[in-house]
Amino acid sequence: MGADPALYSFGPHPDLPGWSLWRVDDAERFNHVLGELAIQCRDDGRVLLRMEPQQRLSNLVGGMHGGALMTFIDVALFVGPMARGDQGALGGATIDLSTQFAGAVDLSRPLDLILEIVRETGRLRFLRGTVEQGDAMIASFMGTVRKPR
Repeated sequence: MGADPALYSFGPHPDLPGWSLWRVDDAERFNHVLGELAIQCRDDGRVLLRMEPQQRLSNLVGGMHGGALMTFIDVALFVGPMARGDQGALGGATIDLSTQFAGAVDLSRPLDLILEIVRETGRLRFLRGTVEQGDAMIASFMGTVRKPR
């Protein structure tokens, strides 16, 4: 079963030519906490997802909470393939997500996630990527997603 399209918006970004905008419209859904994501599908097959970190995603020392960063990564595992044309991607399930934290997030600057689909089978999608802020590596990850039936 796929995600109900009435719960989210996806379309051209009004402020960034060549980018798309994705957001959860239902404030009662967990993914709404991330805010809007700007998405750019690159010619090399990778997808760039950009978010503006917000104070509500911070930890007690003023950086981005690790759980919020993992939420961003987990959402990207589905939104990235959807942006590439797999309209059923949002109906899948995370099987595995391995994340290596490498740096702290500055809440005042955009955060970029670069996603690559490594391999697909009939039921599984294997993905990897990095989260970066400017020239700094924030995290790397590998994930496995079960595709919807």
